[in-house]
Amino acid sequence: CKPPAELKSWLQEQSKPYAARVEFALKVWQSVEFPYPSKYEVIVRWLGESLASCKELPTRQLRDLFQLRSQPGLVGQESKSALIKALVKAVSRDNTGDEAVLGLLPSLLNFELVQDALRSDYQLLAEAYGSLFRCHQKCVEQRRKGAGDREVDHSDAELIVPVIKQLSEIARRSQNVKKLMEWYDLKTVRPLVELLLSLKSPCLEELAELEKQLKAGLRLERLQKQPLHVSLLLLEAAVLNDRYEPVELAKIVKVVFEESESLPLAAYLLMSLRKYDISLQFNMTQQVAEQEEEKEQKDQKEPKPKPKGKTQTAFAYITEKLLELVRLRRQTHLKEVLILLCSALRLNPLLLEQSVYQITIWLLTAPKQSPREEQLYSEYLILLLDMFRRLSRAERFIMNLLKALKEWLAKYQLPSNNSEGKKRRLQDSISEEDGDQRYLKLILKEHPPSAAFSSPNDAFKQLSHTWPSPSAGAAFTRLVSHLMTKPSLVIWKTLLHSFAELLEEEQPQGVLPGNLDFARELHAALLCQYLSGTRLAEQVHLHQAEVEQQLQHTSQVLEQFGRRLLSMEHNRRLMNAFLECTERSSGFELLLTHFWPDGFPKSQRSLQLRGFLAPAEWTLIQQRVHNFGKSSCRQRLQRLELQLVESGWLLEEGQRASGCSDALSELVSHQQLFRLTRAQKQLRVQQREQDRDQGTALLEDAECVELLALQLLREYAASVKEAKVKGSLLVKLKLEEHPEEAVLVEFLREKALIDKELELPDAQETVEALQRLPLSQLTSSIRSRLWLGIFVLYRDLSHSQLGQEARQVLELLIDLMHFGHPLPICEYVPQLGRLIDLIPTHTPEGWSFYETLFARCIRRQSAGSEAFLTSCTEHLREQLSEGSKLSTEQVRLLLLAIETLSSVSGAQGRKMQRQLQPLLEIYGEMVAHKFRSKKKEAAAYKEFVDSTLAGYATYVSSCINRVAKQEREKLEQAKKEEKEPDQEEPSKKKKKKDRKKEEQGEESAQQEPEQAIDDNFRRICKIYIGHSLNYRNGHAIRLLNVALTHRQRLHLDPDEIEFVLNSYWRQLNADIEAGDIASGSGLECLEPAIKLIIGYKTNEDFLLLLRRLSAQMEQMPRPESSAQHTALQNVLTLLALFARCSLSGVKGAMLNEHFELISVSAALRLPEPKEASYRGHALRLLEAQRNLAGNRTIPLTGETLDCLLGSLLDVDIKHLIRHGGSWQDFVDLYGAITDNLVVLMKQHTNLMSDRAAQLSALCQDLVQAIVGYRTECKQAQDLGEAELDGLADLGLKLATVMATVASTQALAVKRVAPFLLIFTIRQMVATERPTTLFEKVKVHIVRVCHELIGMCDHRAGHFILRSSSEAGARMYESLVKEHDKYHKFRGKV
Repeated sequence: CKPPAELKSWLQEQSKPYAARVEFALKVWQSVEFPYPSKYEVIVRWLGESLASCKELPTRQLRDLFQLRSQPGLVGQESKSALIKALVKAVSRDNTGDEAVLGLLPSLLNFELVQDALRSDYQLLAEAYGSLFRCHQKCVEQRRKGAGDREVDHSDAELIVPVIKQLSEIARRSQNVKKLMEWYDLKTVRPLVELLLSLKSPCLEELAELEKQLKAGLRLERLQKQPLHVSLLLLEAAVLNDRYEPVELAKIVKVVFEESESLPLAAYLLMSLRKYDISLQFNMTQQVAEQEEEKEQKDQKEPKPKPKGKTQTAFAYITEKLLELVRLRRQTHLKEVLILLCSALRLNPLLLEQSVYQITIWLLTAPKQSPREEQLYSEYLILLLDMFRRLSRAERFIMNLLKALKEWLAKYQLPSNNSEGKKRRLQDSISEEDGDQRYLKLILKEHPPSAAFSSPNDAFKQLSHTWPSPSAGAAFTRLVSHLMTKPSLVIWKTLLHSFAELLEEEQPQGVLPGNLDFARELHAALLCQYLSGTRLAEQVHLHQAEVEQQLQHTSQVLEQFGRRLLSMEHNRRLMNAFLECTERSSGFELLLTHFWPDGFPKSQRSLQLRGFLAPAEWTLIQQRVHNFGKSSCRQRLQRLELQLVESGWLLEEGQRASGCSDALSELVSHQQLFRLTRAQKQLRVQQREQDRDQGTALLEDAECVELLALQLLREYAASVKEAKVKGSLLVKLKLEEHPEEAVLVEFLREKALIDKELELPDAQETVEALQRLPLSQLTSSIRSRLWLGIFVLYRDLSHSQLGQEARQVLELLIDLMHFGHPLPICEYVPQLGRLIDLIPTHTPEGWSFYETLFARCIRRQSAGSEAFLTSCTEHLREQLSEGSKLSTEQVRLLLLAIETLSSVSGAQGRKMQRQLQPLLEIYGEMVAHKFRSKKKEAAAYKEFVDSTLAGYATYVSSCINRVAKQEREKLEQAKKEEKEPDQEEPSKKKKKKDRKKEEQGEESAQQEPEQAIDDNFRRICKIYIGHSLNYRNGHAIRLLNVALTHRQRLHLDPDEIEFVLNSYWRQLNADIEAGDIASGSGLECLEPAIKLIIGYKTNEDFLLLLRRLSAQMEQMPRPESSAQHTALQNVLTLLALFARCSLSGVKGAMLNEHFELISVSAALRLPEPKEASYRGHALRLLEAQRNLAGNRTIPLTGETLDCLLGSLLDVDIKHLIRHGGSWQDFVDLYGAITDNLVVLMKQHTNLMSDRAAQLSALCQDLVQAIVGYRTECKQAQDLGEAELDGLADLGLKLATVMATVASTQALAVKRVAPFLLIFTIRQMVATERPTTLFEKVKVHIVRVCHELIGMCDHRAGHFILRSSSEAGARMYESLVKEHDKYHKFRGKV
């Protein structure tokens, strides 16, 4: 064993790292082999001496040390205090916000060894906790800096709450709380408050509990020693603690409003009273007097006599104090006064009721020196207007406000804005940068003032300090829009009367000359905002006389205003106000005239608009505006002129088709663009670069979009011309002249084939701009012109180095062809050979163009399609005659044409047959030439067969049909010749018709060369079938269908047919083993292949197949691996395909029998609902059952029907989410269940009539699944918009199911319908948070209830009322009332 001196030398050895020495001390502390009790003293003293100089704290070792248990008496108090001070000092040095360092202090505070030192030294305790809170705040700020804009996912409140509770417990057990509170105020409270303000969720309840244990209370001396943000939070804690103690609340109010007289404290006191919903009706004088009496009794003094008089409530006390504070502080502390007033209005607007007009005038006329003051003033006005809206005293507010304003303006001159204001603004903005201001903003929830606070079109910008239009003006407009008719008329009369007094020719009495312009402008602003918000036009049929009287008065006031302006020097502010008032007044007149009630007598008053002034006076106003006015004033005058033009469009029949001047066309709204001429629209298009919003609005007019596209083409043509590129077709086109479609087509036919390489400038910007335009949404005529213009651009780009841009432009041309009515492309370029020269087929974009051309233009028989097909036939025939074969691209074109024409059906298809036959002849010649040699082996034709297979089925079918037709005609001719000659002679007309038919038949026989169905034809057909043994190829399946249909003519033996089908079956089995059967690409061709295979299998083979499938399913375990999941999904997919096949009666019975076995086995092997693969397997099983139920060739038995219904119940859709299913699982499975139910009820009505119980249970599950969605998870309030839309869609499906029940199973469900209705209503009423709270879901569930009410008989009503709760009974009665009124059938059958 080593003595303590040697241990001390070991610890002080500088050669080893500090962390290693602390680790050694930790081992010695725990070592049993070192029994000296003084080792604890040595280690603690060494740590206290060395931690202060340590550069990097050994956090892990110290945390392990602080978790050890030891006897406090083994270490002296000085050593413990030194350790605590050293660690606090070391932690305070750390500015990195390290989480590991943060964890040291809580461990130290919980260290058993130092508890007595902490309890005995309050200064040390306060310093330790203060350092902990300061370190925690650094960590929070560091995390937020690292996270940036992302949210920090760290619950700091959970870490700090136990620490505060621990400090509260220490305070509760403390012997000297007063001394502890002194050090707490000095060292701890500020870091604690700043930390709480930095957290997202301030722990105010814990802080209040700590203050309560410290018995701090609210004293002025304590508040004055702390910074403002700390005082505010201590004030809130005091209010929270004493919210149920009226005496203490009265003391707090006295301290804040009398002793401190601090405006922020007063404002935050009102905020706290509002936050904790504290009434202001507690007594102030009596309770304070009782407190003083108790205090005197304790001091053993004689009590003073109680003062006589009325008691004063806190409400009255605060009302008086507010007026006094505003009067004294409004000039020096305007921002704080505004915060106080806003807090008072939010707490109780009646606090300012008695003095609100005086206060508002003070604030209205006070200069605002900073954006923050302007923002607070706007908030005050908004709250004030909202107060009078709730009190229904809007007309009194306007009346008294104008009266008080006029009295003030008669006594005091308004201050002018000078440079001192700008200096104060800069000083205020600098002072707000202080550190404490950040915490004040967090407490008061201040937001930075908006940069673009006022609109550029605001006519009253000069009133932004007194009556800001975007805030107070909008609030006043909103207030007026909610008024009834009588108060609204009173406000209108008041404004006009007061405004008219200010416009008198003589000097108005009661207003100083310097204040006159301000008063007039303010009245004009109020009048404009009133006219914008008033809804008197809706009540004109009730108050026509009053409204027309006020309109006449308004015209008189505006006439007075205009003449007053003309009689004085030009005043820009008043001119703006006059033009704005005129526009709003005219707009209200137009609104009133346009929406005049139908059937109501027309007004005898003529439309005034600008008629209150003579034309000569308006000319003088226009001259003043153009000579002296600013751009905004001139624009306002233009809007007035445009309003006059639009009034003619709106009201006068003869002017609706008239246009407007070019100067006004710039101001026409995008809804009226159709009234402009093409030249005026061109002017608007040229301005789009300056105004992006205007360019976006232009996209709503088709002609403007065309002009935009043409302008882009002209700009690029100009750049090509500047580059001096010769041979460009776009430059030669001269788009400036706006050529018509015929000119463009003629130009394209003449110049498009010029082959010359060009060196063009970059066109990427032009192409991207064209792609952004909605060209595909235009009308056919405009799209045709644009297609031709853009095609010229493509022609230039395709002959240049800009290949990528050329491909993009070609894709744009394809889009123009794809949407809307088909374009007459075939008429533009009627020759296929010429079109191939312009757009080659070897590129993917070029081939996509031809696919679109045939699908959109030729298939839908656009103009010129027949001539184009004729040229296509001639071109291909020429190419075939040159070399007796076609190139690969030509073969693709031939097959595309054959496939397009053969897919057309109906009368249009019969018309297309004339164009199809020549193409088939070319195809036949090509095939005959290829197979001319009979010595070659069949394998030599593999590549040719693969490239031409797409058209061979059509060719074979056509040849066989023509031969059959010829045989039928010969047979009919022979029968005619065998008839007896004693029949009557036909009439002359009949003879002529017969002769014409015979001549046409001979001509067609001469034109159509006979294609004999000989051995060579059969050989070629068998070669094609042999080389196309692929069930995934749709063309191969189609060819096999044709061959099987005409197997006798083609001499197909049963062995050959069986060989082909067995080949398909082997491929199918191979894909099943490989797990590729359920892939999306193979399912399209899988179904026809299955139908072919099953249709030609014998009954025995089909039975063996079903038994093998059933045995495979019984041996299959519940899937766990991916291979097992694949095997199960393949079996279910194959079963679904079997159920789709059209089968004979015997095969249908076999499938019905084995389907039940396979379906039950598959249902037992489905995974758990919480697994991701459950949905896929369940959907495949339900799809197979739906196919079986919908297949009329399969006789469905009662046992199989019970199996299908049982599978639907096994899904347990109502508990799917609780069992771990996802939202998508729920939607898909719910839709599948409803689809299966509808199919079962429609296809098997008789069988379902005996299954009312199962049907009722399924309907209950479906109802509960929607109404109770996510209620078990207690998250119904968090439903997103996508979920609500999905539930609404599912509710519609449920309503469809119930409507199907009512139409097919009404009699069977009649007895259970009342129970189902009771269940549905109970779900809507009794569920804690039903989804029927949302209207889009409720409407479908209510429809379900109406269907059920319609199925119930007349005796069910009393039973439902007895069985329902009170809420359910009320809902049922309302549903029945609505059903009888709107849903019950009352007509005749």
